[in-house]
Amino acid sequence: MPSEVVGQSAGWLSTASDFAHGLEGYTDDRLADGAGWVTFDVTSIQCPVTVLHRGSDRMVDVIHARHTAGLVPGAELVIFDDLGHFSIVTKVVPAIVSLLQRQC
Repeated sequence: MPSEVVGQSAGWLSTASDFAHGLEGYTDDRLADGAGWVTFDVTSIQCPVTVLHRGSDRMVDVIHARHTAGLVPGAELVIFDDLGHFSIVTKVVPAIVSLLQRQC
């Protein structure tokens, strides 16, 4: 069971706690993203989107999942505190099945 289902995202708001782990990880991710999503408008996504993440992931902070869910209109953010960075893969197929049962 997810420890937190945020549901429909109302948007991403940056707070001081978002960068509690420092700017290094955020900066590294932005450099790795390169130009990022510049070839399409993320806000134009109209199909169901679910963002899965582990609440205390030590490899990728949950702030990134919250950010992604905040960018995509109506995205559902599901956080599993009981899974690790790689073990969350067990939740991917059920999430896809759930998405396929929803309509755009």
